[in-house]
Amino acid sequence: MFKPIVIASLLVTAAAQAADQGFYAGAAMHRPSVELDVGPVDVNWDLTTISAIGGYQFQPNFAVEGRITTGIKNDSIGVTTDFAELGIGNSYSVFAKANYDLAATVEIYGLIGYDNTKYESEIAFDGLIEKQNESESGLAYGGGLSYAVTPQFKLALEYLVRPDIEDEEMKASNRGFGLTATFKF
Repeated sequence: MFKPIVIASLLVTAAAQAADQGFYAGAAMHRPSVELDVGPVDVNWDLTTISAIGGYQFQPNFAVEGRITTGIKNDSIGVTTDFAELGIGNSYSVFAKANYDLAATVEIYGLIGYDNTKYESEIAFDGLIEKQNESESGLAYGGGLSYAVTPQFKLALEYLVRPDIEDEEMKASNRGFGLTATFKF
C-alpha cells in the first residue's frame, strides 16, 4: 500500500514541475537612464526602449532568455543649431534567469548574461551636424518582481543594467526600470 502512494506522489510532483517548464515569449518596455560623464560635464539622458523576449524554462527555478531591443525615444539637450541627442539603436541580450516563489502568484528573479548595445548620437555645433554610432558589449544583469495573472501570463517590474561605455574621452552607464509581460506556451 505504501509503494503506490510514494509512486503517485512522485508522479504528481513531476507533473507539477513539467507544468512550470517550457517556452515563453513576451515584450518589455524600459526607461533606461544613461549617465554621461565627460570631464567636468555630467548629463543624464532618459531614453525609452522596447524588447521582444523569448525564453525556455528548464525547471521551476531556472530559465535561459534572449532579448532583442530597439530604442523608441531618444533624449536631447540644447537648441536647434547647437544640440546633442542620444538614443539606443538596438541591443541583443542573452540571460540566465533564476527565480524564487514568494507566494503562489508572486516571484522574484535575477538575470545575468551578455548584452551588446548600439548607441546612436547626433551632435550639432554652429550648424555642423556629426552623427556617430558606438557599440558596447559585456556583462548585463538585473532583477525583478513578477506577478502571475494566470498560470501562463506574467507581468513584472524589473531593473536592468547594461554594459558601461568607457573610452579616453567619456564614461557612461546605462540602467533603468522596465515593465515586462510574458506568456508561457
